[in-house]
Amino acid sequence: MLKYDFRTISLKILTDVFKTYRWAKESIEENIDIIDIKHGDIKKIYELTYGILRNKNLIDYYLSRYIKKPVNDINLLNILRIGYYQLYYMHSIPPYAAINTCVELAKKLVHPKTSGFVNAVLRNILRYKNENVKIHAKDNVEYLSIKYSFEQWMIKFFLKYYDEKTTENILKAGNAKPPIFIRTNLLKIKSSQLQNELTKENILIKPVKLLKDAFLVEKGDPIKTTAFENGLFYIQDLSSQILGSLVDARSDEIIIDIASAPGGKTIYSSINMKNKGKIISIELKKERLLMMEGNLLRLGIKNVEILEHDATYDIPNFKDKADKIILDAPCSGLGVIRRHPEKKWCLKEEILNSFPDLQLKLLNNIKNWIKKDGFLFYSTCTINPEENENLIKKFLKQNKNFKLCVLNKNQRLKNYIKEYFFLSLPGNAHNMDGFFIARLKRIS
Repeated sequence: MLKYDFRTISLKILTDVFKTYRWAKESIEENIDIIDIKHGDIKKIYELTYGILRNKNLIDYYLSRYIKKPVNDINLLNILRIGYYQLYYMHSIPPYAAINTCVELAKKLVHPKTSGFVNAVLRNILRYKNENVKIHAKDNVEYLSIKYSFEQWMIKFFLKYYDEKTTENILKAGNAKPPIFIRTNLLKIKSSQLQNELTKENILIKPVKLLKDAFLVEKGDPIKTTAFENGLFYIQDLSSQILGSLVDARSDEIIIDIASAPGGKTIYSSINMKNKGKIISIELKKERLLMMEGNLLRLGIKNVEILEHDATYDIPNFKDKADKIILDAPCSGLGVIRRHPEKKWCLKEEILNSFPDLQLKLLNNIKNWIKKDGFLFYSTCTINPEENENLIKKFLKQNKNFKLCVLNKNQRLKNYIKEYFFLSLPGNAHNMDGFFIARLKRIS
């Protein structure tokens, strides 16, 4: 039975993430066949793995009070983390079950002699669970690193561009569970009708004042509904929806959407175009294209051509082709850490510094695909100025036939727009992802 226990599968996923630096969700999906979905194990696995990924440094700090020497075995360390997290956060799990299962895991997957060590550590944690422990650190960076569980280099990076209060808000927001935003598929239904349909299925949604036809899910899982299966709505973070509103695709336009999967930007534009005009959606990864094809089919999107292509390479036939291009560039993802907490441990500083070169290469390759007087919308889900405003300024310096354009058509967005750029930092008033948008016009 231990073989299929949710703690065993969580251990496998955590060790996989820390060893291979892959997405946690990918590892979970790879193990879905052995997860007991009927008894809610999938929820427990998500809570346990993501909870530990969000709080790793804090957990390790408290564990260190009961461990004399550093634990170098990654399996053993993750077993202790799993035990700690259950005792402190998973109140539905009896303490004896949490401890005993971790002892058995250590015995079978590490070494029989480690079982006594795990038992002693976890029983001490349980004994002193209600003790008020203060964090002692040599400086503020170390303190924030422990409290919010971020690498110290990442905190120093944020402090380089943002003040201490803003940085702490970013860190705090990075540990929050992300909200679910949805958008009405106006090709099939009106927003008022969608609300009624979801209410019938015990899903409570609330209109978002910032953007028409956008909703925040307040209760229930919208994916497990007939309305979802019938393509009456799609899931898209509010920040990404704002990009779609700023693009403002028209039914007589040709749009090229680059790095398009899973398809939110394409879908928004297609609905705006009433399934007319043409959208060319370019994506490098085949598996993401297949996901996108499924989404388009479910939603009844018909004006899209999907192309598997690396957009750092030119397509000569695309010269002067597009009225508008959307480049949601590959980036460091510092604005969506709450959705991918493993990024805190898998992203390295040297990798972070490599993104601007790729982004500039993409911009310089696709710039001739835009017609004269056409628009290029550049966006990222990061809050790194070197990948955002500084990169755009560098591109404009190299390309005098482009100019930066005003974004603020919607007065409700004014608090997010500075120096022509849209920027939402994590922890913002509307609880959307960290996101950046710039609008460029080709003038010659």
